Amino acid sequence: MIEANRVVSQPNSVVKAWRWVTAALSLSQLAAPPVIDRVFGNFLETGATNEALITPAGWAFSIWGLITLLSVVTSVAVLRAGLGAPWETRALIGSSVAFTGFSIWLITAAQDWLWLTVAVFAIMVTALIDIMRLLVRHAEDLTCPDWLRRLTTLTFGLYLGWSSVAVFVNVAAALIDSGASATGTAWQAAVLVAATASAVGLTVVLRGTPGYVAAALWALIAAAIGAVHRGSALLAGVSLAAAILIAVVAVISFRSRRVRAQT
Repeated sequence: MIEANRVVSQPNSVVKAWRWVTAALSLSQLAAPPVIDRVFGNFLETGATNEALITPAGWAFSIWGLITLLSVVTSVAVLRAGLGAPWETRALIGSSVAFTGFSIWLITAAQDWLWLTVAVFAIMVTALIDIMRLLVRHAEDLTCPDWLRRLTTLTFGLYLGWSSVAVFVNVAAALIDSGASATGTAWQAAVLVAATASAVGLTVVLRGTPGYVAAALWALIAAAIGAVHRGSALLAGVSLAAAILIAVVAVISFRSRRVRAQT
Protein backbone atom coordinates (compact mmCIF):
# COMPACT_ATOMS: atom_id res chain seq x y z
CA MET A 1 0.00 0.00 0.00
CA ILE A 2 2.85 2.38 0.88
CA GLU A 3 4.62 1.50 -2.36
CA ALA A 4 1.44 2.14 -4.35
CA ASN A 5 1.09 5.58 -2.77
CA ARG A 6 4.70 6.36 -3.66
CA VAL A 7 4.06 5.45 -7.28
CA VAL A 8 1.08 7.79 -7.43
CA SER A 9 2.67 10.70 -5.54
CA GLN A 10 5.93 10.73 -7.46
CA PRO A 11 4.39 11.76 -10.81
CA ASN A 12 2.26 14.37 -9.01
CA SER A 13 5.34 15.88 -7.38
CA VAL A 14 7.15 15.95 -10.72
CA VAL A 15 4.24 17.71 -12.42
CA LYS A 16 3.97 20.25 -9.61
CA ALA A 17 7.70 20.94 -9.76
CA TRP A 18 7.54 21.60 -13.49
CA ARG A 19 4.54 23.88 -13.00
CA TRP A 20 6.65 26.04 -10.69
CA VAL A 21 9.61 25.99 -13.08
CA THR A 22 7.41 26.99 -16.00
CA ALA A 23 5.78 29.81 -14.05
CA ALA A 24 9.17 31.19 -13.00
CA LEU A 25 10.54 31.03 -16.54
CA SER A 26 7.44 32.75 -17.90
CA LEU A 27 8.19 35.67 -15.57
CA SER A 28 11.78 35.76 -16.84
CA GLN A 29 10.42 36.55 -20.31
CA LEU A 30 8.95 39.79 -18.96
CA ALA A 31 12.20 40.75 -17.25
CA ALA A 32 14.60 39.91 -20.09
CA PRO A 33 13.66 42.53 -22.76
CA PRO A 34 14.14 45.70 -20.66
CA VAL A 35 17.39 44.36 -19.23
CA ILE A 36 18.80 43.41 -22.62
CA ASP A 37 17.55 46.66 -24.18
CA ARG A 38 19.36 48.63 -21.48
CA VAL A 39 22.59 46.69 -21.98
CA PHE A 40 22.65 46.32 -25.77
CA GLY A 41 20.25 49.01 -27.03
CA ASN A 42 17.31 48.52 -29.39
CA PHE A 43 18.96 45.94 -31.64
CA LEU A 44 15.67 45.14 -33.43
CA GLU A 45 15.85 48.56 -35.12
CA THR A 46 19.60 48.95 -35.57
CA GLY A 47 21.14 45.46 -35.58
CA ALA A 48 21.80 42.96 -38.36
CA THR A 49 18.45 41.32 -37.64
CA ASN A 50 16.80 44.32 -39.32
CA GLU A 51 18.51 44.17 -42.72
CA ALA A 52 16.34 41.70 -44.65
CA LEU A 53 13.66 43.10 -46.96
CA ILE A 54 11.16 40.69 -45.41
CA THR A 55 11.76 41.88 -41.84
CA PRO A 56 8.32 42.64 -40.35
CA ALA A 57 7.43 46.28 -39.73
CA GLY A 58 8.67 47.47 -36.35
CA TRP A 59 5.23 47.73 -34.73
CA ALA A 60 4.62 44.03 -35.34
CA PHE A 61 7.16 43.06 -32.69
CA SER A 62 4.75 44.39 -30.08
CA ILE A 63 3.10 40.97 -30.27
CA TRP A 64 5.92 39.76 -28.03
CA GLY A 65 4.41 41.84 -25.24
CA LEU A 66 1.08 40.05 -25.62
CA ILE A 67 2.73 36.63 -25.91
CA THR A 68 4.93 37.05 -22.85
CA LEU A 69 2.09 38.49 -20.76
CA LEU A 70 -0.24 35.64 -21.75
CA SER A 71 2.55 33.19 -20.98
CA VAL A 72 2.63 34.43 -17.39
CA VAL A 73 -1.15 34.41 -17.02
CA THR A 74 -1.39 30.92 -18.49
CA SER A 75 1.51 29.52 -16.47
CA VAL A 76 0.08 30.87 -13.21
CA ALA A 77 -3.34 29.43 -14.08
CA VAL A 78 -1.77 26.04 -14.84
CA LEU A 79 0.21 26.26 -11.60
CA ARG A 80 -3.03 26.66 -9.68
CA ALA A 81 -5.36 24.33 -11.58
CA GLY A 82 -3.18 22.02 -13.70
CA LEU A 83 -4.02 20.66 -17.13
CA GLY A 84 -4.86 17.22 -15.82
CA ALA A 85 -3.59 15.38 -18.90
CA PRO A 86 -1.20 12.40 -18.82
CA TRP A 87 1.18 14.40 -21.00
CA GLU A 88 1.15 17.55 -18.85
CA THR A 89 4.78 17.17 -17.75
CA ARG A 90 5.85 16.86 -21.38
CA ALA A 91 3.98 20.08 -22.23
CA LEU A 92 5.47 21.87 -19.23
CA ILE A 93 8.99 20.85 -20.21
CA GLY A 94 8.33 22.11 -23.73
CA SER A 95 7.04 25.39 -22.31
CA SER A 96 10.17 25.75 -20.20
CA VAL A 97 12.34 25.18 -23.27
CA ALA A 98 10.45 27.86 -25.22
CA PHE A 99 10.53 30.38 -22.37
CA THR A 100 14.25 29.84 -21.80
CA GLY A 101 14.89 30.05 -25.52
CA PHE A 102 13.22 33.45 -25.69
CA SER A 103 15.76 35.03 -23.35
CA ILE A 104 18.67 33.25 -25.03
CA TRP A 105 17.43 34.42 -28.43
CA LEU A 106 17.37 38.04 -27.25
CA ILE A 107 20.97 37.79 -26.06
CA THR A 108 22.26 36.09 -29.21
CA ALA A 109 20.37 38.47 -31.50
CA ALA A 110 21.71 41.49 -29.62
CA GLN A 111 25.23 40.13 -30.19
CA ASP A 112 24.47 39.55 -33.91
CA TRP A 113 25.19 35.83 -33.53
CA LEU A 114 22.61 35.25 -36.20
CA TRP A 115 23.05 31.58 -37.03
CA LEU A 116 22.84 30.87 -33.33
CA THR A 117 19.55 32.79 -33.21
CA VAL A 118 18.26 30.50 -35.96
CA ALA A 119 19.24 27.42 -33.94
CA VAL A 120 17.60 28.81 -30.79
CA PHE A 121 14.42 29.70 -32.64
CA ALA A 122 14.33 26.27 -34.27
CA ILE A 123 14.49 24.61 -30.85
CA MET A 124 11.74 26.91 -29.56
CA VAL A 125 9.52 26.18 -32.55
CA THR A 126 10.05 22.43 -32.19
CA ALA A 127 8.99 22.60 -28.53
CA LEU A 128 5.98 24.78 -29.35
CA ILE A 129 4.84 22.47 -32.15
CA ASP A 130 4.85 19.55 -29.73
CA ILE A 131 2.86 21.53 -27.15
CA MET A 132 0.27 22.65 -29.68
CA ARG A 133 -0.07 19.20 -31.20
CA LEU A 134 -0.88 17.85 -27.74
CA LEU A 135 -3.33 20.65 -26.95
CA VAL A 136 -5.17 20.43 -30.27
CA ARG A 137 -5.03 16.79 -31.27
CA HIS A 138 -5.23 15.31 -27.77
CA ALA A 139 -7.59 17.83 -26.19
CA GLU A 140 -9.82 15.00 -24.98
CA ASP A 141 -7.13 14.09 -22.43
CA LEU A 142 -7.49 17.43 -20.64
CA THR A 143 -9.50 17.48 -17.42
CA CYS A 144 -8.92 21.17 -16.63
CA PRO A 145 -11.69 23.79 -16.90
CA ASP A 146 -12.64 24.66 -20.47
CA TRP A 147 -11.50 28.27 -20.05
CA LEU A 148 -8.00 27.07 -19.15
CA ARG A 149 -7.86 24.79 -22.17
CA ARG A 150 -8.85 27.70 -24.41
CA LEU A 151 -6.39 30.08 -22.75
CA THR A 152 -3.50 27.63 -23.01
CA THR A 153 -4.25 26.84 -26.64
CA LEU A 154 -4.53 30.54 -27.49
CA THR A 155 -1.29 31.45 -25.72
CA PHE A 156 0.88 28.79 -27.28
CA GLY A 157 -0.88 29.16 -30.62
CA LEU A 158 0.10 32.83 -30.73
CA TYR A 159 3.61 31.95 -29.59
CA LEU A 160 4.04 29.33 -32.30
CA GLY A 161 2.34 31.36 -35.04
CA TRP A 162 4.73 34.27 -34.67
CA SER A 163 7.81 32.14 -34.01
CA SER A 164 7.23 29.77 -36.93
CA VAL A 165 7.45 32.71 -39.34
CA ALA A 166 10.11 34.61 -37.39
CA VAL A 167 12.55 31.72 -37.61
CA PHE A 168 12.61 32.14 -41.40
CA VAL A 169 13.18 35.89 -41.08
CA ASN A 170 16.12 35.02 -38.84
CA VAL A 171 17.42 32.70 -41.55
CA ALA A 172 17.26 35.61 -44.01
CA ALA A 173 19.15 37.87 -41.60
CA ALA A 174 21.79 35.18 -41.04
CA LEU A 175 22.24 34.69 -44.80
CA ILE A 176 22.74 38.44 -45.25
CA ASP A 177 25.27 38.45 -42.44
CA SER A 178 27.04 35.59 -44.26
CA GLY A 179 27.29 37.56 -47.50
CA ALA A 180 23.94 37.29 -49.30
CA SER A 181 22.63 40.49 -50.86
CA ALA A 182 20.32 42.39 -48.52
CA THR A 183 18.41 43.66 -51.58
CA GLY A 184 18.15 40.30 -53.32
CA THR A 185 14.50 39.55 -54.00
CA ALA A 186 14.71 36.08 -55.53
CA TRP A 187 16.31 34.33 -52.59
CA GLN A 188 14.18 36.21 -50.05
CA ALA A 189 11.08 35.20 -52.00
CA ALA A 190 12.30 31.60 -51.67
CA VAL A 191 12.57 32.09 -47.90
CA LEU A 192 8.98 33.38 -47.86
CA VAL A 193 7.82 30.37 -49.85
CA ALA A 194 9.49 28.07 -47.32
CA ALA A 195 7.85 29.98 -44.46
CA THR A 196 4.50 29.70 -46.21
CA ALA A 197 4.84 25.96 -46.75
CA SER A 198 5.67 25.52 -43.08
CA ALA A 199 2.74 27.69 -41.97
CA VAL A 200 0.29 25.90 -44.24
CA GLY A 201 1.44 22.53 -42.93
CA LEU A 202 1.10 23.65 -39.31
CA THR A 203 -2.32 25.16 -40.02
CA VAL A 204 -3.50 21.77 -41.26
CA VAL A 205 -1.88 19.80 -38.43
CA LEU A 206 -3.33 22.18 -35.84
CA ARG A 207 -6.74 22.15 -37.55
CA GLY A 208 -6.90 25.88 -38.15
CA THR A 209 -6.69 26.77 -34.46
CA PRO A 210 -7.31 30.55 -34.30
CA GLY A 211 -4.35 31.57 -32.12
CA TYR A 212 -1.79 30.04 -34.45
CA VAL A 213 -3.44 31.38 -37.59
CA ALA A 214 -3.84 34.90 -36.19
CA ALA A 215 -0.17 35.21 -35.24
CA ALA A 216 1.07 33.71 -38.52
CA LEU A 217 -1.09 36.17 -40.47
CA TRP A 218 0.14 39.02 -38.28
CA ALA A 219 3.75 38.10 -39.08
CA LEU A 220 3.21 37.74 -42.83
CA ILE A 221 1.18 40.94 -43.19
CA ALA A 222 3.81 42.79 -41.16
CA ALA A 223 6.50 41.31 -43.43
CA ALA A 224 4.57 42.59 -46.45
CA ILE A 225 4.39 46.09 -44.96
CA GLY A 226 8.06 45.91 -44.04
CA ALA A 227 8.91 44.96 -47.63
CA VAL A 228 6.92 47.93 -48.94
CA HIS A 229 8.79 50.27 -46.62
CA ARG A 230 12.06 48.85 -47.97
CA GLY A 231 10.98 49.32 -51.58
CA SER A 232 10.14 45.74 -52.60
CA ALA A 233 6.60 45.49 -53.95
CA LEU A 234 7.36 41.98 -55.23
CA LEU A 235 8.17 40.57 -51.81
CA ALA A 236 5.20 42.41 -50.33
CA GLY A 237 2.98 40.69 -52.88
CA VAL A 238 4.47 37.28 -52.11
CA SER A 239 3.94 37.79 -48.39
CA LEU A 240 0.33 38.95 -48.85
CA ALA A 241 -0.39 36.00 -51.13
CA ALA A 242 1.02 33.72 -48.44
CA ALA A 243 -1.26 35.30 -45.84
CA ILE A 244 -4.32 34.81 -48.05
CA LEU A 245 -3.40 31.17 -48.69
CA ILE A 246 -3.00 30.47 -44.99
CA ALA A 247 -6.33 32.16 -44.23
CA VAL A 248 -8.09 29.98 -46.81
CA VAL A 249 -6.45 26.79 -45.53
CA ALA A 250 -7.36 27.79 -41.97
CA VAL A 251 -11.04 28.22 -42.83
CA ILE A 252 -11.13 24.85 -44.59
CA SER A 253 -9.31 23.11 -41.72
CA PHE A 254 -11.52 24.74 -39.08
CA ARG A 255 -14.71 23.76 -40.91
CA SER A 256 -13.47 20.20 -41.34
CA ARG A 257 -12.79 20.01 -37.61
CA ARG A 258 -16.32 21.18 -36.80
CA VAL A 259 -17.82 18.65 -39.20
CA ARG A 260 -15.83 15.84 -37.57
CA ALA A 261 -16.94 17.01 -34.13
CA GLN A 262 -20.60 16.84 -35.17
CA THR A 263 -20.40 13.32 -36.60
